[in-house]
Amino acid sequence: MSRAHSPTQTVLPVILLANRDEMLARALESVLSNGGYRVFLARDRPQTLTLARRQRPDGIILDASLAEPHDYEVTRALRADPAVSLATPIIMTTVGHATRAQHIAALRAGAWELCGQPLDSEFLLLRLGAYVQGKLEVDRLGAAGLLDTRSGLYNEAGIAKRADELAAFTTRQGLALACAVFQPTQALGNGVDADRVAVAFKQAGRISDAVGRTAPAEFAVFAPATDASAASQLVARLSLAVPRLIDQPGFALQAGYSATIAAATTPQVSPPELLGRARRALGIVPPPPRG
Repeated sequence: MSRAHSPTQTVLPVILLANRDEMLARALESVLSNGGYRVFLARDRPQTLTLARRQRPDGIILDASLAEPHDYEVTRALRADPAVSLATPIIMTTVGHATRAQHIAALRAGAWELCGQPLDSEFLLLRLGAYVQGKLEVDRLGAAGLLDTRSGLYNEAGIAKRADELAAFTTRQGLALACAVFQPTQALGNGVDADRVAVAFKQAGRISDAVGRTAPAEFAVFAPATDASAASQLVARLSLAVPRLIDQPGFALQAGYSATIAAATTPQVSPPELLGRARRALGIVPPPPRG
């Protein structure tokens, strides 16, 4: 059963709060409890991962000190864990002002937000509420509503929703957002079907990116904090990685991509327009030679 955030229901949304600072953790626990959440506290990495698997939280608030020093590895581990839904928001917190570099690192590790301290509790509750509402709606509709059941990638509806969320975040932070679209260069066959290609994209995709199956044999990747140059590198990497996973002579990908400019003062291109531009560019970027 989905945990709906409603006063008429006794089952409250579950939040995993991971923080070493006991006083801060207790203060946040009080704020969250008064905000209508059931809170589980974790003090270290093993406890964080154990509680995530056991409680399957509707949201995770993770202090960066638990994820350092190795590039927010706990965040990556949480995002890669099957018990943590793709729709589960991970909000990271850090001492002092969060820099642009920290925001980018958090995004690449799979977080949805990085908040500096001191925390604005009202802002945190409003942001968390919006994220959790979306996660609960995904639960209500069921995974089949937003995910491709054969591969675990987002389906067309799911990638549209996640791309909107990434666009909102990158706009707030003044970060670039890129979209790349991939298709096989030839009709599938000889032991290679579209589902096999989809699974390969699932394996090769980065944790920070939203990878979707937008048609039986078309795949779209929305990559935050990725400008045109980095998008070209992303296309080159996937154009090599996916065929290697397929390991079938003659299989190759063609791709097109588009990217926004990383500037808070520049209006962002909408995700549908980014996707449209990438589709129009499809075939302009040739797949690199396999070596």
